[in-house]
Amino acid sequence: MIYACENNGYSEYTKTEEIAAGSITARAEAFGIEAHRVDGQDVLAVNDLTRKLVARARKGEGPFFMELMTYRYHGHHVGDINREYYRSKAEEKEWKDNRDPIIRFRAHLVSEGIATEDDLDAMNAEVEKDAAEAVAYALDAAYPDASEVDMHVFAA
Repeated sequence: MIYACENNGYSEYTKTEEIAAGSITARAEAFGIEAHRVDGQDVLAVNDLTRKLVARARKGEGPFFMELMTYRYHGHHVGDINREYYRSKAEEKEWKDNRDPIIRFRAHLVSEGIATEDDLDAMNAEVEKDAAEAVAYALDAAYPDASEVDMHVFAA
């Protein structure tokens, strides 16, 4: 078993360090679970740690706990549109401009010669097209019949 905790630094409207004593990983360690903290904004670091832990778990060496340090760019819920009362615009800008995992990984792919900017732009356009088509399909789909509401629902 590998537990993954996405720590975005906030518990709804309050910084995590203001509401939780000690570290998050210490909670797992208190149960005898080996715990790791990783930069959740670094695709390569997350992949590296995950691969290592999966290999060990398959050998029966688990369980493991991963705390992925990340950031929530948007509000906690749909009505949380004015976040300035609990975090600054400068903080949000810092994370978006300098820590965004997509931008960071894109730069890595280009710098390592794995892909060109044009390759990535084409992939992005294809993904946006697929997403738009999926949304249109869902919006145009008929509602299921009321008799299907409990289909594929099982209880023990």
